[in-house]
Amino acid sequence: MKKTPVFVVFLTVFIDLLGFGMIVPLLSRYAADYGATPFQSGLLVASYSLAQFLFAPMWGHLSDRLGRKPILAFTLGGNTIAYLLYASATGIGGGLPLLFVSRTLSGFFAANISTAQAYVADVTTPANRAKGMGMIGMAFGLGFVLGPAIGGPLGHYVGTWAPGVAAAILSLTACLVATFKLPESLTPELRASAQRRSGHPILSLKHAVKSRELAGLLVLFFFLVFGFANLESMLPLFLRDRFGFDEAHSGYVFAYIGVCIAFVQGFLLGRVSRRFGEVKILKIAPLFIAIGMQLYWIMPNLPLFLLVVPMVALGMGLSNPSVATLISKRTPPDIQGRTLGLSQSLGALARAISPGLAGWLYGKFPREGGSVVAFVWGGALVVVGLLFGRRALVDDHVAPGADAPAPAVPPPA
Repeated sequence: MKKTPVFVVFLTVFIDLLGFGMIVPLLSRYAADYGATPFQSGLLVASYSLAQFLFAPMWGHLSDRLGRKPILAFTLGGNTIAYLLYASATGIGGGLPLLFVSRTLSGFFAANISTAQAYVADVTTPANRAKGMGMIGMAFGLGFVLGPAIGGPLGHYVGTWAPGVAAAILSLTACLVATFKLPESLTPELRASAQRRSGHPILSLKHAVKSRELAGLLVLFFFLVFGFANLESMLPLFLRDRFGFDEAHSGYVFAYIGVCIAFVQGFLLGRVSRRFGEVKILKIAPLFIAIGMQLYWIMPNLPLFLLVVPMVALGMGLSNPSVATLISKRTPPDIQGRTLGLSQSLGALARAISPGLAGWLYGKFPREGGSVVAFVWGGALVVVGLLFGRRALVDDHVAPGADAPAPAVPPPA
């Protein structure tokens, strides 16, 4: 059976995020080896998200004007160069400045998710779009889970440069897959329509704020990512303080969460969406995140803690693709890329800010109490997002033209 375009996008995102996952867990350690202060290490991690925040709308806008395929291929090729710079910084020399350059450059080219989402929007109908968005989320989750399991041993047994080289090879592979196996999804008519639109893509925010259907979704997405990033940054400290976990055992918990999210997005989301719709999902699923984060610190022992871990995964696995699906449905087809890019930009801003605030909260309280307060704070942020987004969760509004039948994109050979 021939591969569908959505599967090729899934493969492209998975390969790219596998390389990304190989690098991220090693950043702080390598930065410390070069004498970075904790603040500098935090900036190094945040540099990727800050660059993504600034440039994701631009790449989405360009994908509306030029097509999805060239933007995906170009940004994957750019990430290949960024990973080679990372390998040079950790292996040949260059130190901390080159590490910052490599991570900022990688964030600059991080258009993959919003452009991939726009591709899915191009080739699906509103009825099956949630399943396609879930596949992209599944690729993201699997790549991020498996990446650390590969990058850690490579860095330890082969050399500090090895994860960077391996990530570069993976990004180059994804670039070749996108170039030779991925058909263009955007019709010439839609590209011409996008080219007639003037103004910087960040002006999409002005349009979105005026739209009740979009503004609430963007705010909800920002706080969902903010709250979950808060959990991601504090969970290793909580596991250390409560259960005495080291880095390896904390990694197993993250892998457990990632696999649960991938399962929800890849196998459960489509069925739930067809039955209830994205609006009903988003009225309930964020509450699973907020409540689950409280159950994390309430559980008195490890078996009970592991039992409630999937609750947050269920909420996040259902929420994120549902937000992307609704944004896509409520956006005219010739500005899908710039609007989805705007949502990813806001998510990147949340990921850049959240760890610093969570760390500040952690420092205000002794040991385990710091992570407990951060969990309470993270859950509260999700609830705030749901309250702000409630006006957008009133119906299944579809923008004019967004409900047109999916174009006949030929499957790759």
